[in-house]
Amino acid sequence: MRRSFLSLLALLVLAGCSASAPTAPESGDPTARAVVLISIDGFRHDYPERTDAETPTMDALIAEGVRAERLVPVYPTKTFPNHYSLVTGLHPEAHGIVGNTILDPTMGDARGDTARFSLGNRDAVTDGRWWLGEPIWVTAERQGVRTGTVSWPGSEAEINGVRPTNWMVYDGDLPYAARVDSALTWIGRGARLVTLYFEGVDTAGHRFGPDAEETARAMEDVDAALARLADGLRQRGALETTDLVIVSDHGMAPVSQPIFLDDVVDLERETVAVIWGEAGGVWPTPSADVDDLVARIDALDHVEAYRREDVPARFHHRASERIPPVVIIPEPGWTVSSRGYVENRGMPSGGAHGYDNAVEAMHGVFIARGPSFPDGVVTEPLSAVDVYGILARALGVTPAPNAGSDAAADRVLR
Repeated sequence: MRRSFLSLLALLVLAGCSASAPTAPESGDPTARAVVLISIDGFRHDYPERTDAETPTMDALIAEGVRAERLVPVYPTKTFPNHYSLVTGLHPEAHGIVGNTILDPTMGDARGDTARFSLGNRDAVTDGRWWLGEPIWVTAERQGVRTGTVSWPGSEAEINGVRPTNWMVYDGDLPYAARVDSALTWIGRGARLVTLYFEGVDTAGHRFGPDAEETARAMEDVDAALARLADGLRQRGALETTDLVIVSDHGMAPVSQPIFLDDVVDLERETVAVIWGEAGGVWPTPSADVDDLVARIDALDHVEAYRREDVPARFHHRASERIPPVVIIPEPGWTVSSRGYVENRGMPSGGAHGYDNAVEAMHGVFIARGPSFPDGVVTEPLSAVDVYGILARALGVTPAPNAGSDAAADRVLR
């Protein structure tokens, strides 16, 4: 089966899919085991079965490796919380990245203002105080394993005093080919753990919807990048000593209807901040009646509201002061919004994620091919928190304490 994958790569090179992969001289040992962790943002668990997208490289990786039926994300099913759970094996309440937008009342600045985290806030994203737990590149570096991260959430900050040997600032305009070439260069220089990130499938899913033609084309773009990566490894004699692990942070569902929070909440008088969208929350003013606030929101259709301490245990979404005191969980297809927002921006459309992580449309993929993984295996669903332990065992490093299952690692590793 390994030969069939090599044969496919040769065909792709002849077809021009990956013939431009670099062949610069390198100093690394091609016989050393390496792991490449690849995130395809927003790649839903059933996307590999789509007939409107040509993904021959991914198909070959599935045929010759391990595939989980689904990869169940953590709640909230958002990008930053799940990417960091994948590499720490922790739930967001433990690793601190409880959403894409976060308030931390214990991290106020000199003026006493509450610290705020968001994807576009460079000061926050690069501040190691936000990133708790131990990501896999810190685990590896502490044990003498050189690493490199291409734009993985958290990798731009110094965490516990450690950085990857190689890392780069996130640039959404950086072509996939350049990202792959950086990963190949680092492997050639001796990195044994490298991460890659591709956001195009998520972007298309949000803009056009999960079933759109544009989403299928974005899948094909990622497949071409995977072909370039595999061919670059083959040229270096490292393909058969490298584990390729493909994951996604969440899936995608159509979104069509807003839930108007301002119908039952005085946003000016009762809230300090609101987390909008598919995983909502409210930071109430000191004078607000929180129980009454929860009851009013919960009475709305298509949504459930809880005090933070009352969130069902299965969500693992209680034990952090960064979680809003009022947690709002909409049904799939609905989003927490306001009438003013809809009047100015229009009705929601396209796709969304963030919903209950038990919803299968939120589930992603786990695909792994390489010397650490058996051939042609399909296994029952994995959890996002299982991935850290799998990576640690594939690398041969001792993991930090985590919430993953050893039994899950046993199922997918040789």
